[in-house]
Amino acid sequence: MRLFAVKKRCARFTFARNETRAGRVRRDHRPYLVKRAFQTLSQLYAQCYVHPQLDAIGEGCSFINPRHFHVNGPRIRIGVRMHSMATRERPISLTVYPDKEQRSRITIGSYCILLPGVRIAAATNIEIGDNCMFATGCYLTDADWHDQYDRTAAPGKTRPIVLGNNVWIGDSAIVCKGVTIGENSIVGAGAVVTRDVPPNTVVAGNPARPVKQLDTSQPFKRREALFHDAEGYDAYLQRYDAFMLQENSIGSWLRSLILPSREQ
Repeated sequence: MRLFAVKKRCARFTFARNETRAGRVRRDHRPYLVKRAFQTLSQLYAQCYVHPQLDAIGEGCSFINPRHFHVNGPRIRIGVRMHSMATRERPISLTVYPDKEQRSRITIGSYCILLPGVRIAAATNIEIGDNCMFATGCYLTDADWHDQYDRTAAPGKTRPIVLGNNVWIGDSAIVCKGVTIGENSIVGAGAVVTRDVPPNTVVAGNPARPVKQLDTSQPFKRREALFHDAEGYDAYLQRYDAFMLQENSIGSWLRSLILPSREQ
C-alpha cells in the first residue's frame, strides 16, 4: 500500500509538471516586465556564452533559450538579425569538423531564422545565403561521416552545400552533401535532397523532386523587410507584448506555475 501511495504521488507530480509546461504554451502568464527581464537575460547569456564561440556574429541577432544553442567547432559565422528558437528537447546545433587545413566552415547569412531541432554539420563548407528559413528538425550535412567500407574512417566523402538567398527548408527535411539550392526555392517537409535544386523551385519527396515552379512575376517579400526600420520593429514587438500581457500579475503567474488549471 505504501509503495502504491508513493507511485500515486509521483504520478501526480509528473502530471502537474506536464500541465505546467502545457500551461506555458497555452498562455503566457508572465507580466510584461517579467517577460522583458527573461528576454534581457537570454540576450546577456547569448553574448557571454554563445557569441564568443563564433568567429563572427552580426548585430541584432536574437536567441530564445540560448542555453540550448550548441556551437561545436571553429569557423562559424552568422550575419545580422538572425533569429533562433531552441528548446531543451530540440536544441539547435552548429557543428564544424576539425581539420588541420582549417577549410571546414559554416557561414549563415543575414535575416535567417532557425527553429527548434535544426542541425547543421560541416566537414568542408556549408554556405547559407540571406533570408533563409529553417523549420523544426531540418538537417544539413556535407559529409557521409563514415566511409562506406572502412567504418573507422571519418568524415567519409564530403562535398560543399550552398543555399542561395531566401531558401526555405521545411520541417524535418534533409539536405545532403554536394547540393546547391537556388534562391527562393522551397524544400518540402520530410524531403531528402540529394541533387541540386534550381532557383524558384519547390521540391518534395525522398529523393526530392520538383513539384512546382514559383511565379517569378510575383514579388517576393523577404524576412529582411521586417527590419527596414529595425528600431520601429523592436518597438512594435514591445507594444504588442505590453498589450497582450497587460492583465497578468505576479500572483497569477506564480499560480500558473504551482497550480495550473484550465481556467487560467
